[in-house]
Amino acid sequence: MDYVPVPKAGRLWTSKADFFRPFRTAAGAAGDENIIPLYDPALHHEATDEPELRDLNTALATLVDVFPDVEPETFREMLSNISESSRVEVVTEQMLKNDAKKSRLGKTLRKARLVDPTAKRRLRLTSETALPKEDTFRSESYKKAVKQVLYQEFKNISHSSIKAVMAEQNYSYSQSRPILQQLAAKSWRFSLSSIWTRRSPSVAAGEHPSIISGGDPTQSQIVGVRRTGSAQLDQELHDLLIIPMLQQRRREQLAADHALASQLNDAEAKEAETLFDCECCYGSVTFEQLAICDDGCHQLCFDCVRRSVNEALFGQGWAQSIDLQKTTLRCFAPADQTCHGRLPGEIVRRALAELGAEEDTWNELQNRMASEALVKSRLRLQRCPLCSYAEVDEVPPLELRNAKGILKHIVTRSSATLQMMLLLLTAGMILFTVPLILIACLVWMLITLVPPVAAITDASWSRVYKQRRGLKFECRNTICSKISCIRCTATWRDPHVCFKSEKTSLRTAIESSATAAVKRTCPRCLLSFVKASGCNKLVCNCGYTMCYICRQEITSKEGYGHFCQHFRPSGGRCGECERCDLYGDEDEEAAIRKAAKAAEKAWREKEGGRQGDTRTTELMVEALVGQTRHGGWYAGLLDAVVDAIAA
Repeated sequence: MDYVPVPKAGRLWTSKADFFRPFRTAAGAAGDENIIPLYDPALHHEATDEPELRDLNTALATLVDVFPDVEPETFREMLSNISESSRVEVVTEQMLKNDAKKSRLGKTLRKARLVDPTAKRRLRLTSETALPKEDTFRSESYKKAVKQVLYQEFKNISHSSIKAVMAEQNYSYSQSRPILQQLAAKSWRFSLSSIWTRRSPSVAAGEHPSIISGGDPTQSQIVGVRRTGSAQLDQELHDLLIIPMLQQRRREQLAADHALASQLNDAEAKEAETLFDCECCYGSVTFEQLAICDDGCHQLCFDCVRRSVNEALFGQGWAQSIDLQKTTLRCFAPADQTCHGRLPGEIVRRALAELGAEEDTWNELQNRMASEALVKSRLRLQRCPLCSYAEVDEVPPLELRNAKGILKHIVTRSSATLQMMLLLLTAGMILFTVPLILIACLVWMLITLVPPVAAITDASWSRVYKQRRGLKFECRNTICSKISCIRCTATWRDPHVCFKSEKTSLRTAIESSATAAVKRTCPRCLLSFVKASGCNKLVCNCGYTMCYICRQEITSKEGYGHFCQHFRPSGGRCGECERCDLYGDEDEEAAIRKAAKAAEKAWREKEGGRQGDTRTTELMVEALVGQTRHGGWYAGLLDAVVDAIAA
């Protein structure tokens, strides 16, 4: 009998049986090669900055608010070289000491040309004083991610050029990319390759190395953004590349759906014989393409409505086609010339939006009708100089403060004269309470019943209200949303100076006239000079001798005989001859004052003739040479009293 081994009791293997391990291992190995982490805006939020970076950005924002005319780049350089303790105070002291002001206008305009339209719209709708993200300090993870993405996108450009552009643009991807695209278009490598492939220097969103495409290759469906290691850069790539393409595809899809629906609707209407004839072009359209007036029920197609609106806006048919009272389009059916019907505004808007891109025409029509209505209303308006927005420039009715508010305003904000009057009034109320009450009642009756006194009070309140309101005008149009100056109609940027260029020209004209009043010019060598001290016999470097007072040439034969030789014990003008004084000086201050006055008068006449607008010229002169107060000292006192009692 053969020996048969008996198995031992218990399990023959230590691990649990797994019959699918080979298949799962192979699938996992193949899957790891194709799994790409994508950015999801709903899940991956921007990480919190490090404390050091957060402190630097806080200090930068503070300095930009204090010095709005200085480039943030200047503050970044200064903050990077200063220790953490009291960095804001140190930079502020250096700025006040050195007066280092660099204009931000050039850089802002340069950035506005490079940033995409959606980014410019977001920047325009934000606060004017907010510090853009592109001007803040960048984290190391963001810099590293931007560098790697640009390396992959622009392989034909050297790494040193990419680093230089990144350093110039504060490592901003959205601002570095357009510059690198321009450099790539000028590269000889791109020029040789573009001859055969005819590629554009700007890479499409579907061809970007950080954008993942999937689905049908012919449609190049966008899946998402490949994660770069920086959530801030991922969000920037998503906003810059993904969102515009998704919006464009949605518009194309809606246009295609609308075209298909219209085609099917037209086919069904023809089959059912339910088409309607337009009474203007006599074409057959469906009911959805029909506009009916509210008087004679005339049937007009949307194509004729669009042509009538375009003719009214850009042609000669405004007065004939537009009804300003109803702010809509008149009926233009040629069969009935006496029809007084109107087309509903919603139907006109639907007709203009039929092609998908006619929303601008509707907005233009609304703005034009609003402007015409405002002009006919003859109201005093305050318009936005950058768009068609306007507000009624009216002074609200005068409302009085309570006694506590009046006392607080006089004590804290009024002039010393008004405070002294309050003190005397308080002392006088103890002795003359009844007369003061009678005087107050009399003043109130004069203001209420006598029109001239009421007009003076209203004018004073108007001046006080305009002074409280200031010169800032904020446009409430959501498309514009800009802040401008009421006086000079320029875009407001703190610190704002009205008519800055005109003020420079006026100062230059006055300084030139004042200098010309005291300087002398040699007629031989045309050298200009001013006498600081000494006698009035001046000898030029070229040898020409002249009198400083009368500017006449002094010959060698005449010499000092040109000047007065008589003795004058008390000084003053000589009574025996008309010769010039040897050491006497002309009244230079009077000459300068006279020349400056003449220059200011000439400048006013020149600017008034150039502008052609008396009101604009008055505002410009008011901003440059100061406001002329009519009414004397009592007008200022009345304004102070009204400012104290008005709520």
